[in-house]
Amino acid sequence: MRRVWTLVAVLGAFALLTGTALAHPERRAFFPDPNKGAVPYHGGHNKKPLIVCKSNSKRLIKKIFKGKKRRGKRLQRLGQYKRCRFHNIQTAVNHARTNDRIAILPGLYREKPSRKVPVDQAACASMFETPDDGDAPVPNFEHQVKCPNSRNLIAIVGDSLADPDRECDHKCNLLMEGLGRRPKDVKIEGDRLKKDVIRADRADGFYLRNVWVEQGAFNDVDVVETNGFHLQDLVVPYAQNYGVLTFASDHGLYAHIDAYGNGDSGIYPGSGPEGHCKRYGIEIRNVTSHDNVLGYSGTAGNGTWTHNSKFYDNNAGISDDSFASGHPGMPQDCSKWNANQVYSNNRNFFTNDRDTYCKNTPFEKRPKQIVCPQFQVPVGSGFILYGVNSNLIQDNAIYDNWRSGVRLFWVPAAIRGDNDPAHQFDTSNGNQFIGNQLGFSASGKRAPNGVDFFWDEEGKGNCWLGNQAPGGKVTSDPASLPRCPNHGLFMPSNASKSAAEVPCAQWDPKTNPDPPGCTWFTTPPKPSSQ
Repeated sequence: MRRVWTLVAVLGAFALLTGTALAHPERRAFFPDPNKGAVPYHGGHNKKPLIVCKSNSKRLIKKIFKGKKRRGKRLQRLGQYKRCRFHNIQTAVNHARTNDRIAILPGLYREKPSRKVPVDQAACASMFETPDDGDAPVPNFEHQVKCPNSRNLIAIVGDSLADPDRECDHKCNLLMEGLGRRPKDVKIEGDRLKKDVIRADRADGFYLRNVWVEQGAFNDVDVVETNGFHLQDLVVPYAQNYGVLTFASDHGLYAHIDAYGNGDSGIYPGSGPEGHCKRYGIEIRNVTSHDNVLGYSGTAGNGTWTHNSKFYDNNAGISDDSFASGHPGMPQDCSKWNANQVYSNNRNFFTNDRDTYCKNTPFEKRPKQIVCPQFQVPVGSGFILYGVNSNLIQDNAIYDNWRSGVRLFWVPAAIRGDNDPAHQFDTSNGNQFIGNQLGFSASGKRAPNGVDFFWDEEGKGNCWLGNQAPGGKVTSDPASLPRCPNHGLFMPSNASKSAAEVPCAQWDPKTNPDPPGCTWFTTPPKPSSQ
């Protein structure tokens, strides 16, 4: 009886979430063939690059590579400047073939020809589909092929409409790289109207490196249904939603990325590879994600391995979930986080003043530094894991998150559109929390979380082992946590904890930015270090 009552309570708690901003709207997508594809690396591309430059690139090269030590690189870049054929990146992409390399010299790239293309072209007005979650219609793949710059400032579309295989036919294994010393030397600026600044769609083998991409009306960088991608040495700030988003893609690598100032998350490996704990199809390493609503998020964020990265000064650090319908790979499972630092996620973009400003000011009219939340989160949290299975959180430093270090909650299948009674309790099982450092930094300074582990007590096989805290006192709710391995029976959720989520589920940035009774959006008091 308690199990049935719990289900009713949680369904009530989350019923309204499906009507709010839980995940990005996307066409019906399919996973690439896991037996094909590989992470692309530098090399193997055509010898003569397609060189893109601006009128001031020559002056910038002399400034960036000044001095005796950089003379060789300066001469090389000046030689490349003499061979420049293109002044817009999209023009070079249009000329590109499989295995080509697009080399971008220092400058500011605003892609003016793409900006002139109307966001909703009449020629592609019928090329939309309604997502399974009932959200607003989104462009289908035909739209991306025929109107690539309607919603993308730069579009790399690798598949054709001539075959049904959903695999790259042209512009495959494309390398796009900035030729500055640092990413900031090649800046690609969105118009704050087009959804994506850079979109790679079925562009297997796509490699983007050493550029700064900003101000996407949804994403700065978006990689969809792509088998093999490599995103390295990027700075991705000030998107309305996501700095980097990958969706239904496999054999990927995020490396050395700085993501900040985004209204949802800095990085989003959503609908990740379905390896079912036998492999990790996407690796995320040396990422720094800060000053976003979320550092990391992933609806159906499966099969990812995140390590040696930092998530700090966000409203919340890391989120994985099984909320939205229409996303392949539900429910979420089999990701791993180790050797990361998840700390000081106490920023608050949900204040009354910010709510009012964001409600009344469209994205295209805001200063780029103003972050307006696109997703509701419990401010002051490190990990928020809602409806996840068989994840491994090991050897991370989780500290100074004033609400909770880790939150683990069950989500019934009905929330993602699956009403099969046998599936309702299929999340929040088999997660392991092993050897993490709670409440003190890598240097050993005390910096407690509000509570280290906050669990709704739902599921089977969740376990904790070897986690360390100052004085050996890991704090948790419930006070006693199952040890690893845990072969115990299924346990229902604590109904009072589930019911406490009800007010926050009603959040909507336009109509209800501050639901009565919701405590998520109030910054928790800083815990005492004593």
